[in-house]
Amino acid sequence: MNRVSADVYDRRLTRGDGGRLVPVSTYLESWIVDAPVVSWSRCQVEITGTVRYWRGSHPATTVRIVVPWRHGAIGPAEVTLTPGSGAAATYSCSFRSDSFRDVTLETDYCRSINQTPQLPTYDTTWHATRPPDTAQRVLTVEEAYREAGIGVTVDPVHTEIDDSAPGFATWSPAELHDAMEVAFGQFPQAWPSWNLWGLLAGSFQNTQVGGIMFDAAATFGGAGDAPERQGFAVFRDHTWFNDLVPGRPATQDQARAMRHFLYTWVHEAGHAFNFLHSWDKARPDSLSWMNYDWRYDERNGPDSFWSDFRFRFDDEELVHLRHGDRASVIMGGDPWASGGHLEAPAGAMAETQPGAGAELLLRSKGYFDFMEPVEIEVRVRNTSPDPIELDARFEPEYGTTVVYVRHPDDRVTMFAPVMCLYGMPETVTLEPLASDLSNEGRDRYSARLSVTYGRRGFTFAEPGEYLLRVVYTAGDLLLTSNTMRLRVGRPTDREQDRFAHEFFTPQVGLALVLNGSQSPFLEGGMDRLREAAGQFAGSELGAKAAYAVAHSVGNDFYRRQDDQLVRSHQADPAEALALTDAAVAYYREEGNRQQNLAYHQLGRLRAELHAQADAVRAARDELELLRTDLAERGVKKPVLDDIGAFRASLS
Repeated sequence: MNRVSADVYDRRLTRGDGGRLVPVSTYLESWIVDAPVVSWSRCQVEITGTVRYWRGSHPATTVRIVVPWRHGAIGPAEVTLTPGSGAAATYSCSFRSDSFRDVTLETDYCRSINQTPQLPTYDTTWHATRPPDTAQRVLTVEEAYREAGIGVTVDPVHTEIDDSAPGFATWSPAELHDAMEVAFGQFPQAWPSWNLWGLLAGSFQNTQVGGIMFDAAATFGGAGDAPERQGFAVFRDHTWFNDLVPGRPATQDQARAMRHFLYTWVHEAGHAFNFLHSWDKARPDSLSWMNYDWRYDERNGPDSFWSDFRFRFDDEELVHLRHGDRASVIMGGDPWASGGHLEAPAGAMAETQPGAGAELLLRSKGYFDFMEPVEIEVRVRNTSPDPIELDARFEPEYGTTVVYVRHPDDRVTMFAPVMCLYGMPETVTLEPLASDLSNEGRDRYSARLSVTYGRRGFTFAEPGEYLLRVVYTAGDLLLTSNTMRLRVGRPTDREQDRFAHEFFTPQVGLALVLNGSQSPFLEGGMDRLREAAGQFAGSELGAKAAYAVAHSVGNDFYRRQDDQLVRSHQADPAEALALTDAAVAYYREEGNRQQNLAYHQLGRLRAELHAQADAVRAARDELELLRTDLAERGVKKPVLDDIGAFRASLS
């Protein structure tokens, strides 16, 4: 990459246990030389150039690095930093490793899928679809990262998690988060640290998802002092891996399964190094571990990704891995995506030109009370004379939708969700609108996105005016929305202002994102949401808080205890219904069309809770009232038909 970089530490002697002096290193900062001059001689190499510090203000500085070798021994290197003014400083650096970074990966396996192979091993010539000049080599997670210059050591000690608990079938985001907290509670050192955790599990609650990166710990001081980018999971029961076999594959399907197994492990671990997806970095045609094969193929033709992919990160990603600011690369360092220059994000000013064939509309109510969770509606409408297909996974977690936010202080940021979900598209077909409007509703698709809390914390924690835009990218569609204005109000009194201090915390934010959790790591956040549901009943804040709590109360919750999954909470539909009585009454009384999606979601949840409690008639009545209310508010026929079909399915 024609660069040289350094991490700077302060090393001092400190009295430890027993009064003995022990050396202690404290990380200070990092720098890089982008275009060094390299001079080779018989027994040494000299590297010189201009230093660029990642952070802070520094005088113009040059560096001279001399690395000698003698009889096979390398170094120590002599590094001399010379500022424009002031004395030069020289450091002696001993040879430590031939890797730029050294990382430990702990892997745990669920018992239901703890079968060979647990980790991928892939020969690059096994599958026939590959670049013709592909170098033959055997790749594992360790080897894939070693080729990138990163020394990954997979901890040989594995924990088998017994997931045979009665009633347990799939992992929810809340259960994965709790399992990560338990896993990292076993690490004695503080964060940040070059450690990450990978879980090989059965299935995610959305069975189309094959891998997930999830990170944010419950508190700054819980599992880690800086809890970003710690853990990921690969779901072995995904159809991608049906043909996995140990050893050499006998068929191309078996080779494809192992290739995708390797790809998923490397991709999800890549997020822990602070990698965005390729298209989020305005490089949708990048042949990288961080792209999606199917997204690349949609742009470039069937099988084009694997025909050209050489099992590597792209050059900019390699620079980040090897030479990036340590704080934005190390697990538990800067918040996820902070290394992607999101303070002025690429794509924020994208604009759809005429002839796109579809319209992307962003809308919400214009005013939100202080602390009220912010949800927006995204709608795609077919404006062409032909049917169009689109990926219905609008949530930013899936990478199809990017939400840009202009804050009251004029900063523009890209909303970064707490999770990253890797899976196959879930397509819907939008019909062209008939001239007689007989199919109105089937020409559009809407989704509600929660943008309240992300990896950077609460998006709308400050009162004032915000501007939002959305960019949707999938297949042949690249659509940009209108610019939407919304305002967040101020606290109405001192008590609300005091409550905000307890509300704007990572625990509450994560509890909202996860639709509630029975994890003890989020107990404080759930307590605050219960308080909000009661204290602000009869408001949108109270209704949304009640939904999150009820969703959690109304579902079983499984926790890892002594390497075994146990049901720590039994679903209580009666309590969940009681929690949402005030919320559903509020939505019915308001009759606000901008609350249709939220009311629809709550009504379906309540119907499911009634059915769960064997009160089928009450469930059907709930849905009939929901359908009637939404019809009076002008909701299109396909949505009403879907509610009717759900009602008819209850018996």
